[in-house]
This record gives sequence, structure tokens and C-alpha cells, in this order.
Amino acid sequence: MTALSASAWGQATDSIAAWPSLTEQNGKKPFKPLTWAINTMDKITEFLQGCDTTYITPQKYEFTTQAELSYFHDYYYMSSTFSNERKNMTLQSGNPLSIGAYIYWGPFGFGHSWNLEDIGKSSSQSNGNGYRNVFMLNTARIIAEVYTFRSGKSAEFTNITGVKLDGDTHFSGLRSRCFGFNAHYIFNNRHYSWPAAFGENAVQRKAAGTFMAGVSYNDMDVNFDKDMLDPGIAAQIDTTLLFDKVNYTDYGISLGYSYNWPFAKNCLLAVSVIPTLGYRKSNVLSNDYDYSVLDQISSDLFFRTSLFWNNTKYFSGLVLDLHTYSYREEKFGLTNTYGTLKFILGFNFLKKAKYKTRK
Repeated sequence: MTALSASAWGQATDSIAAWPSLTEQNGKKPFKPLTWAINTMDKITEFLQGCDTTYITPQKYEFTTQAELSYFHDYYYMSSTFSNERKNMTLQSGNPLSIGAYIYWGPFGFGHSWNLEDIGKSSSQSNGNGYRNVFMLNTARIIAEVYTFRSGKSAEFTNITGVKLDGDTHFSGLRSRCFGFNAHYIFNNRHYSWPAAFGENAVQRKAAGTFMAGVSYNDMDVNFDKDMLDPGIAAQIDTTLLFDKVNYTDYGISLGYSYNWPFAKNCLLAVSVIPTLGYRKSNVLSNDYDYSVLDQISSDLFFRTSLFWNNTKYFSGLVLDLHTYSYREEKFGLTNTYGTLKFILGFNFLKKAKYKTRK
């Protein structure tokens, strides 16, 4: 075999080097999966989180954690109309103090809270308000929540038609359970920040408002244990006001408005009002009356306001949530309003690379 000369070997290697790889043929650039994935994620992030930085300071950290003290309150208004005579009854829950914790990774968050009065007690001794959970997605453009909670067995009568409420008005037979989902699109997402108002992972610098549109789902059970009624009160309550269980499921669309007002440096006052119109399927169970299943139009209201101080690393503030759901049919109605007042302390950590100071 004849050895190649130095010049011939050079020409051969040059020919091999000049031959295009499979991914470079036909003038195409090499395919780099990692580069493509990073670029795609950057585009998705910009779409979801992009904003006008003269109005909003974006989240500078990878993680957010917060602790909160909360007061929960539930209000129930029941009414009946039989023989053209209208009667009503109202109950309200106690105001149990709860402690909660939240963790966010970017736009994704999870929160859990416990009723302090129930900690360390057996299920038979607890008030039944033991937990509330929420999963959140908070981006500049799209927000969503999945939530579950149980409100408690401890309540108090505040009004009953034809009954003079004297002495002990406590009632331990009322329980409710809720599972819900909602998602909304923020139209003025370049200037208005929902995460700054309620997610605590951005800061609003200039006042801005926006319309919001979305969808919601809510499934609610309200149980009324008549055996737990005080005998003196039970003897006076009109039986048309009593029921065993109300269940209703809502499918709704909503259109609302939210406004952020940064009234001082790092300080924000936010208000959001979102009415919902939708389809409701509901049912009342009672041993005394045969209430029929009713499919109907539903109208509900979601109100939220907050007051926050946030310097991008540490934050504290107050948040008030109110939800109102109402069940109505020809002879019976139930309105359930539940609210939460939260005091929040938190901080952000693990600063993102692009916000680190370069030496």
C-alpha cells in the first residue's frame, strides 16, 4: 500500500472537513435541541410575563414564601315562601383564627391553612374548619386558582322570623364544603399586574387598571343537621326554613375590572370586582318537603382588595376576599357569603441570574 504524501493527505482532510454534516446540508444551520428549547421557553415566558417596566417591576427572584394569619367568616341567609307568606333565617359562623403558609416557584403557588382552634383536637372535638387549600397560577397575562375548603360546624343564629332569640343562639350543625376553579385573562397586561396586587411577586410602579374575562366552576355542599338545634329554638322555627342538604354546581363566565393604585413608594392599594353569570344545577334535600332539582341561570360576585408594602425582596400587607353564591327556586332560597381577611408577611429569595449585580 502506497503511503499518501503530505500534500495529498492535506487535500484529503480538507475535503472531509469541507463536507457538510447531515444537519448542515442544503444551507441549513445545525440543529441544537437545547438552544431551541431555551429560546422557546424565553418566548413563552415573555408572552406570559412580559410587561412595561416603567409600570411594573417584575419578579426578581425564583422563589417566594409567605406566612399569614387569617379570619374566615361564613354567612347564610335562608328564605321560604309558602301560602304567600315569606319567612327567613340567618346564621353566621364564628371567626376562627387560622395560620397559613404559601410557597411560589415563579408563577406557580400553593397555600395551605389550618384552624388554630382545631390543632391537637380529635375529629369529634374539632370545629370542622380544619383546612383550606389553594393552587395558583399568577402570570402577567393569565391567572388561575384551584381551591378547596371546609367551613365549620360552629355558627350562631342572628335572625329567625317569628322567633325571639334569647340566651344561647349557638348552633353546631352547619357544615359546608367547596371545590372551585377559576381562570381569567388580563387585557391590559403590559401595564396592570395582578401578581403585584395579590401574588406578591411583582411591584406596581404606576397606577393602572384592566378589564378581565374568564371562566369559573364551583361545587358547593351545605349541610344542616336539624338534630343539633336547641329544643327551644327548634320548636319555634317554621319547618319550611329547614333542610338537610343543599348542593349546587356553577359553570360561569365572568367579566370584571381591577385597579392598582401605588399611592407611595413600594405601597399599593388594589381592588378587583368580578361578577359572574352562568349555568347552575342545584338540589335541596329535605325530609319534610320535596324540593325539586332546579337548573337555572346563576349570578355570583367575587370581590378582592389588598393593601401592600413590597420592596421586591420583603413584603407585608392585608388582603380581603369575598365570594357570594345564591341558590333560588320558587319557594326556597339560600345565599351563602364567605370572606377571608388575611395579614401576610413574606420574602423572596434566590435572585434570578439576570438581576444579579455584575462585578
